[in-house]
Amino acid sequence: FAFSNVPRWAIASVLYFVYIAVVALFLPRLSARARVKACAAALCGCVVAAVATFTGAFRWRLVLLPPLTLLLAYWTSGLLWTGPTLRIERFLVRTDQAFGIIAIAARTPRLVAEALEFAYAAVYPLIPIAFAIHMLLGTDPDADRFWTVILATDFICFGMLPWIQTRPPRALEPGRPWTSRFRAFNVKLLGETSIGVNTVPSGHAAEAFAAALLVSTAPFPVNAVVWIAALGVTAGAVLGRYHFAVDALAGWLVALIVWLAL
Repeated sequence: FAFSNVPRWAIASVLYFVYIAVVALFLPRLSARARVKACAAALCGCVVAAVATFTGAFRWRLVLLPPLTLLLAYWTSGLLWTGPTLRIERFLVRTDQAFGIIAIAARTPRLVAEALEFAYAAVYPLIPIAFAIHMLLGTDPDADRFWTVILATDFICFGMLPWIQTRPPRALEPGRPWTSRFRAFNVKLLGETSIGVNTVPSGHAAEAFAAALLVSTAPFPVNAVVWIAALGVTAGAVLGRYHFAVDALAGWLVALIVWLAL
């Protein structure tokens, strides 16, 4: 065993899950049951990172375990929810009102609304697709760097949840922002798989932007499609009222900073 062989994404993961465990132990108003569950989930995350460290199989180390860690990190962050911070929620609502987001969504043509709802859901396959593009078409493919950027970006977004606790705009606003048949799929998917609360910054927007940055050295037609997809994910998140505009902008900023740092 050599420490130099430890994937950077695994190191970042251990740091994140240790952070979650420490926060869970000391976060005010968190129930004892939630503390235990959060610490147990954090331990599971550390185990996954350890498995990645000691396995030499590429498909596990740099294909399957990183996205599993991402999902585990997201669900674990939701265990730290204690209740909305109303002052921050009001700020986010007022900012969207100032930007006219609800009015823009209401005027969005049906076909565009369907495309943006689809784009919002497409963030899930976008990450593995971007990984394949990065490895096959990028000028400097590095699987460990790819997942370190993606995961570190998400860890920052998820790690802010204990301190910025808000509900998604769709839970605060009456009715639907636009007419879309595909929206029913997204709402059902979120109802069954999401933590049910808002992350500031937006993990969706951050992931999509990070993926676009990571394929920026691929041939133009290919990276252009990923950039369009990233814009679509962000627009779908905001106009579909899954996230506030500030969430999305903050997510892009986090992704850019992590990408530049790494």
